[in-house]
Amino acid sequence: MKTKISILLSGLLLATCMVKAQQGPSPGPKPPSPDEHSKQVSTKLEKDLTLTAAQKMKVEAAYKSFFTAMEKVRGKMPPPPPPPLPPGKKKSADSLVAIRDAVIQKALTHAQFSKYKEVEKTMRPPRPQGPPPANAPDKQ
Repeated sequence: MKTKISILLSGLLLATCMVKAQQGPSPGPKPPSPDEHSKQVSTKLEKDLTLTAAQKMKVEAAYKSFFTAMEKVRGKMPPPPPPPLPPGKKKSADSLVAIRDAVIQKALTHAQFSKYKEVEKTMRPPRPQGPPPANAPDKQ
């Protein structure tokens, strides 16, 4: 009797594992909208750089336009952490970063902008550690 019950439970466990394996990984958390993301960034920068209200508005507007444009550049890429951008999209992203930084530089003092560049590096999403995927092109 005990043998039959253990075989039955083992079979149920195996069936459950097979069903769960067919479902695939869960999609993960939904990335924030450009509005939410720009507010998060401007709040962090306001705290770190002691921005005035006018500066905060300009920084938030610059980041909102940046995140909206980056959303269009990324297209239908998977949610964070996304794979590295292809070279054509990387150039578009770099130009968007330059435009964003130019707008922010106009809004901040020289000392605030110097500190902004340091803080901005800490706000970038971390890149996965380890070797690149097998299908990723070499960076040469």
